[in-house]
Amino acid sequence: MTGRPLGAESAPPPRPYVPVAEYPQGVLSAEPTENSVMVWTRVLPALDSGLGVDVLVEIARDPSFAASSVLAARTLRANSSSDHTVMTDLDGLPSGSTLWYRFICRGAISPVGRTRTAPSQLLDAAPVRIAAFSCQRYTHGYFTSHADLAALALNPATDVDVVLSLGDYVYETGYADGVTVAGRDDPLQNALSQDDFRFKYRLYRSDPDLQAVHAAYPVVGIFDNHDGLSGPGDAQGPGALAAFFEYWPIRCGVPGQQYRSFRWGRQAEIWMTDQRQYRTPTPEESGSQLGTCTWAQPDAQDPKATMLGRQQADWLLDGLVGSSANWRVVGSQLMFWPWRTIGRLPFEPRGAGCYLNFTQWDGYQAERFRILDTLEQTRTTNTVVLSGDSHIFSAASVSPDWDDVNRAPVVAEFNAGSITSANADENGIPTSEITGPLLSSFDPYLNWFNSERHGYVVMELTDSAATAEFRSPRTIRESRSGVDVLGRFGIPSGTQHIDVLSTPG
Repeated sequence: MTGRPLGAESAPPPRPYVPVAEYPQGVLSAEPTENSVMVWTRVLPALDSGLGVDVLVEIARDPSFAASSVLAARTLRANSSSDHTVMTDLDGLPSGSTLWYRFICRGAISPVGRTRTAPSQLLDAAPVRIAAFSCQRYTHGYFTSHADLAALALNPATDVDVVLSLGDYVYETGYADGVTVAGRDDPLQNALSQDDFRFKYRLYRSDPDLQAVHAAYPVVGIFDNHDGLSGPGDAQGPGALAAFFEYWPIRCGVPGQQYRSFRWGRQAEIWMTDQRQYRTPTPEESGSQLGTCTWAQPDAQDPKATMLGRQQADWLLDGLVGSSANWRVVGSQLMFWPWRTIGRLPFEPRGAGCYLNFTQWDGYQAERFRILDTLEQTRTTNTVVLSGDSHIFSAASVSPDWDDVNRAPVVAEFNAGSITSANADENGIPTSEITGPLLSSFDPYLNWFNSERHGYVVMELTDSAATAEFRSPRTIRESRSGVDVLGRFGIPSGTQHIDVLSTPG
């Protein structure tokens, strides 16, 4: 990866992150546009005498906050009704700029956060670097991946522009899968109410490495099932959503809506999709270790089934086809490529076979085919999916018919492994040596697979190519760890073909 040259608009943080007690969940920025960014913090409740407390936010061109560099200042009110969280949308900012923000409450100054505004989509075709992560159960380990991601900000050669959080940021349950790590305790086992989920966010954001990531980059978030909503009618949904919108700044005009898109210069447009609120019921699965076959469960190919809902699906397709960006990036909570274990028989329809997880796109094949067919018919290229949830690393291309090796792929996908949530080996199920060759035998477009390591993905987009890197800590059972690059992959512009650039060994 080329990184970006050091300059006034890409200054790294002056030092590693240091927490401040009066701001127990740190600071964060989100939802960057060319001229605005949203910022958030939570103040220590003890600073409030009972009637609420004023919190000043400042954003500046310089981390010293010299008077001449302060671009905006605003006073917010923190009180118990919002769990002492505050957020605001700061606008009128210069485009394509690195900026610094902080909060001040009763004389206590927060950690200084660094953020960025998006470059001009009309003028700026500079490379963009995007990181993505998901699945960070607190009790399963330390956030050593976040320590690594935050450290990338300290070097302009590795720095990142924006980070995508693809879901399962908090977990509605505490302990699971028989995995426990000393010092990573979560006493609330079944969150249901808004106060329950507030507790979860307070716990997770007490982690200094997660705080460091939020202080280093703008992070754009979406929820998944463990954040508290599996589908419409989920009893956890109202409390989970209420807490989510307190703890995540979201720039959407419709209350409760999370799907949205944003541009990053001429290089990228990014769509964050909501695959939980609007889905039809998930097809029932057989429970077999080889998955569920479509001949036994035809609902997986029901043309009326939807994961996105018709309105969101139309919005996504219209956006992908009509975008003027060089690269189209879809933030997907769930894995897009077909996780198939037994292939289609000659007399069966397109997409038939046995699949391991109908909760993800395999259970909603007609909608997936609609996306793939539309991209093929409109000759829309440079479409990349970044996905989470499945606790694996994978690099795969997806064509409109994965049984036809001559059908050109129209989507390239990089699935990032979990930050901490239990993987195949920790769950006692077959690992990469078994599942990788099996899956590849029924999906010739699967380029690389690993189901044992934790970590995240960093992707760089340029005029000529997309390059992705899987980064993985060597341990999550200790608070500090070395990091391995599991693989590097490239996609030449104008194709959806993934080249394996390097892998260990």
